[in-house]
Amino acid sequence: MAYVHKFDLNCAGRDFVVGDIHGHYTKLMQALKALTFDAGKDRLFSVGDLVDRGTENEQVINLIDTSWFYAVCGNHDDYAIRYHRIGRMDDENYRLNGGSWFIEKEANDREMLVAKLELLPMAIEVVTANGRIGIVHADVPCRHWNDLENYFESKAHRQRAMWARDRFERKDVTPVNGIDHVIVGHNCHPTILTLGNVHHIDTGGWLPGGYNGHFTLLEISKPGLL
Repeated sequence: MAYVHKFDLNCAGRDFVVGDIHGHYTKLMQALKALTFDAGKDRLFSVGDLVDRGTENEQVINLIDTSWFYAVCGNHDDYAIRYHRIGRMDDENYRLNGGSWFIEKEANDREMLVAKLELLPMAIEVVTANGRIGIVHADVPCRHWNDLENYFESKAHRQRAMWARDRFERKDVTPVNGIDHVIVGHNCHPTILTLGNVHHIDTGGWLPGGYNGHFTLLEISKPGLL
């Protein structure tokens, strides 16, 4: 399977990218309804972290089976995969980060869920009216987008794509070459934060009610938006 999945221009409808979902299926559906999302022609791309912290993890994972939802692999998705495939994980740490729902499942049930999560690529590239849009969970582990497929042969680079926080923490505005815009999640921020050509869109739709989080659904198909 290719590490980078590529999508042509959507000539029929709109394209959106959503921040980290973390098992909040109902809240996501409410946000899509507010946009009059049409699953027959619109597409929803996800920056990953489909699971953990919420209570509707299986419903979110099942979106992978639809014809309109496309996600990259986030660090929490990868954690579930590694917990099941490798074992020898820190159960206490995984529980603290929202993994109790997965730990407590029977092995056969975990297998069905992991088989779907393993279909997720490390990155997505979409042709839009705003140019080529790249999507990864945390950061691009190389200077040029076109080098990604080769870089992802390295486990260390795959881990960086899912875990890196240094660009966000340093407020690094160095652009990623070879792509017009990159959209990431992983680092929660009250509003969209743009650093160079990298847009951080995890605005805490998964947070408890008192935190004023919300799902950002960035319409990348709208000309001039980015």
